[in-house]
Amino acid sequence: MSKRNSFAMLPKTEKRIKLVPPDGGWGWMVLIGTALSNIFNQSMLSLFSLLYGDALEAMGHNTQGAAIVLSTMLFVTNFGGPIAGAVIKLTTPRFVAVSGAVFCTIGILLSGFSTNIWHLVLTYGVFLGLGLGFIQNASFVAINSYFKVRKSLAVGLAMAGTGVGQTLMPHVVRYFLEHFGFKGACLLLASLSLHGICGTMLIQPVEWHMKKVEEEVVVDEKMHLLEESNKDMNKNKEYNGNGDVNHKGQATTLAVASENGVDKNISQSPKETNQTAVSKEKLNGTQDIPKPKKTLMRKIYELFDISLLSSPRFLNIIIGTALTVVSIQNFSMLYPFFLQKVASMDKQKTAYCMSAVAFADIIGRLTLPALQDKYKIKARMMLILTSTWLIIVRQILAYQTDLYVILTLSALYGFGRSMIIVARNIAISENCRLDQVPSAVGLGMLTMGIIVPPVGYFLGWIRDYTGSYALCITSQNLLLVLFLVMWIPDMIVIYFNERREKRKSVEQTLSQ
Repeated sequence: MSKRNSFAMLPKTEKRIKLVPPDGGWGWMVLIGTALSNIFNQSMLSLFSLLYGDALEAMGHNTQGAAIVLSTMLFVTNFGGPIAGAVIKLTTPRFVAVSGAVFCTIGILLSGFSTNIWHLVLTYGVFLGLGLGFIQNASFVAINSYFKVRKSLAVGLAMAGTGVGQTLMPHVVRYFLEHFGFKGACLLLASLSLHGICGTMLIQPVEWHMKKVEEEVVVDEKMHLLEESNKDMNKNKEYNGNGDVNHKGQATTLAVASENGVDKNISQSPKETNQTAVSKEKLNGTQDIPKPKKTLMRKIYELFDISLLSSPRFLNIIIGTALTVVSIQNFSMLYPFFLQKVASMDKQKTAYCMSAVAFADIIGRLTLPALQDKYKIKARMMLILTSTWLIIVRQILAYQTDLYVILTLSALYGFGRSMIIVARNIAISENCRLDQVPSAVGLGMLTMGIIVPPVGYFLGWIRDYTGSYALCITSQNLLLVLFLVMWIPDMIVIYFNERREKRKSVEQTLSQ
């Protein structure tokens, strides 16, 4: 091959400016705002028994009444996810997050004036539940749009606010109840919740902070010529110098290439000219074809991105993440009873073990995402690894009674649990387009809302029927085993498909 031909084969490149997410910058302020909102709003879920327990007893309700209020709140939170996703597509994540923070503040404030259980169902269950659902969806969508490389670290830092709130807020609530009573405590907590509104106001549109990056792209000569010809065609649509397109109804002359390359002029009537122009516009794709009007059902279908549910892989992901959440939620509810009934611990020792879980959870949210970003581990793989970790730790924990052993295993459990909470939405977002993330996260929350109540009830029935905490914990671990059975074969298929694609690309490069 000659030197001239070797130069001719080199692809033509040109420099272009590309807008990319800042992967930092104002994104850190978004993280601070989200963490601030999580400290005072997301932590309310763990404060229910402490804040509203005595009030429910005064209303004549005990465990059953608390279950009604909590179930309503969880139901509204999870089913509010798809609604939040649709509203985000119509507005912005900032609007939805601020609206959610306002709902949380209103719910906490009005709950202080409750005189019967249905007041709590409306204020704590509906208002606070809807607010938390809006904040969860909108804050993740905002973080996902600001961060690309350090996404796991960013989500971990934002979620650390929830861990800090769950650690500190019980002491704050206890102080408020002792000095200001139930109503005063709710009013003061509502005032603290106002900080969540300020925090969510920091969620600015990512378009305001996009970075300009210069990159070299390979130019396809044929596509380049086609783009230039389309530009010229649009410029000369009214008149192109040869009289091809003339919509004024006058006779025109068309230049037609003969077989030997000599142009021949053919005169046409106005009617024939218009028909020829329309046919040319259709051929060249320049004619605006009216689109059929969308039906209401079609608009709803596109607004909620229901097409995502047609993907077996997406269904596998949202069902799998829901199973992991059910497993850790039920263990969190069961764990204090296990410590007191099986390990025979008093409230102080139980608090030590619960604090070990919370403290290790915060450390995990700060460190594990950084390791994931450093070694470029996908969120789905992190969920598989941490689920395996939790199965081993919890199964050993179920048969322990020594305080120091349980403290160690509690810390190991909290450390692994943190990644389940951080990675679940990232795993969903990695398998859809950026514009589908709000709806995808909402559908994931909806799946949790459908799966959590029946599975949670079944796990509770196992505990009541058998009287064994160890067997109930084993059942919770079986949910994670089912999750691994669903995900590992799909991950193997993805691995071999990626290897095949890399091999093909290498072969194509060598053949050129």
